[in-house]
Amino acid sequence: MAKQRIHLTPAEAAAKGWLCQKHLRADRLMPGLHTRPAGSVWQGRGAYDVYDPAECVPWKWEPGPTQLRRQAVAARAQELIGGDGLAVVLDTETTGVGHDAEICEITILDSKGTPLLDTLVRPTQPIPAEATGIHRITDHMVATAPAWPEVADQYAAIVAGRTVVAYNAPFDQRLLAQTHQLHGLTAPEVTTACAMLLYASWNGEWVEGRYGSSQWRWIKLAEAARECGVLEDGAHRAHADARMTLGVLRYLQRRTNGRRPPRPKR
Repeated sequence: MAKQRIHLTPAEAAAKGWLCQKHLRADRLMPGLHTRPAGSVWQGRGAYDVYDPAECVPWKWEPGPTQLRRQAVAARAQELIGGDGLAVVLDTETTGVGHDAEICEITILDSKGTPLLDTLVRPTQPIPAEATGIHRITDHMVATAPAWPEVADQYAAIVAGRTVVAYNAPFDQRLLAQTHQLHGLTAPEVTTACAMLLYASWNGEWVEGRYGSSQWRWIKLAEAARECGVLEDGAHRAHADARMTLGVLRYLQRRTNGRRPPRPKR
């Protein structure tokens, strides 16, 4: 007994007037929500579905997963800096990254870029040469700067009731808590948002992390700022980094269609 064929040949599908999705789209048609394939056509290594145009609906463009993800990022950026204006952008420079490190510079900008706090901070211990090599802040520069207790009340008043946006927000939040603790102070509770994670989601490069975990690749602030056209001189100082963070957010805010703008030709 001969084995019954499952698939059509291209000529058989054409004779019935059945079309694949590519040819349906050329006729401004697409399968509807409940449209089932009329059959399938064998193409050598596999098969593709074909549909009866009479059972299809007018073609309608719909965004794909990448575009939907980027639209969500743009909407979040709009919430942060384009809404009620309650979000602020923060950046700090520190004496290191360990659990004994503390803040030696802090800048907070409002959503329009106006500085609300912008000052060096005198730490309790000398700044290590490794840290100075990155942000260029020396012990001499902070010798006459206010200590954190002289800044803490102003910081608390600014962030009260606001969302604090930073590039790598968990790091800044930890260093702020450590600096408060060094002076016997309690850090105020704040709502934070991480611009680095937002941009990583926008960029959409998936990488394998430690212990089998996966995540969007984190991108350094200067690299993100360059891609967004907001790179500034003076990177790794709090004011310049806060301005670049705000610039990245503004870039994301404008991308409401979820698409990258054309890259400039070199």
